[in-house]
Amino acid sequence: MQQKTLSLLQFQKRFGTEKACQKHLFRLRWPEGFSCPRCQHGEAYFHRTRHLYHCKACGYQASLTAGTVFHKTRTPLTKWFWMIWLIGRQKSGISMLSLQRMLEIKTYKTVWTMGHKIRQALAAREADYKLAGLIEMDDTYFGAAKPGKRGRGAAGKAKVVVAVETPADKPRFAAMRMVPRVSRAEIQPLVRDAWPPRR
Repeated sequence: MQQKTLSLLQFQKRFGTEKACQKHLFRLRWPEGFSCPRCQHGEAYFHRTRHLYHCKACGYQASLTAGTVFHKTRTPLTKWFWMIWLIGRQKSGISMLSLQRMLEIKTYKTVWTMGHKIRQALAAREADYKLAGLIEMDDTYFGAAKPGKRGRGAAGKAKVVVAVETPADKPRFAAMRMVPRVSRAEIQPLVRDAWPPRR
């Protein structure tokens, strides 16, 4: 299901406090309620200063942010959430200096590290996504042509196959792959291996 994009005011209302961000992470990590990673017990004490859940049964301390881009961060979650929202909204890109000023992050090193982690996570998510349903495909060429022949066969251009998921005749998700040649022999294995149907 396609996620609805929150407006700025909607985002501020939903994730405007540290507590709201923590509750959101808790629901993502334990959608059925707390479950100890070690013994699966369902009850824990919460250490507010350390943001750890202490299992009542075995004493294991589970971190809310372990295994996420927020792990061991000293930056408030509200700033992380805003940064994710801003990067996701700016399709043409946004500079780290602009984010540093907007979010009042002290050092450029901190904001650069945050941005790097966020983009890595987004790239990993996109890499795992598989197109499904009705898919339309076409080929195109990218890059500057070298002197000589013009058009599709021009030297110096990369051959790219583009696939678009089109439910209800409305483009939704797209994927691109470079190919050595635009031919049936190249495209068929690509479709089978790179964009298998989702189960």
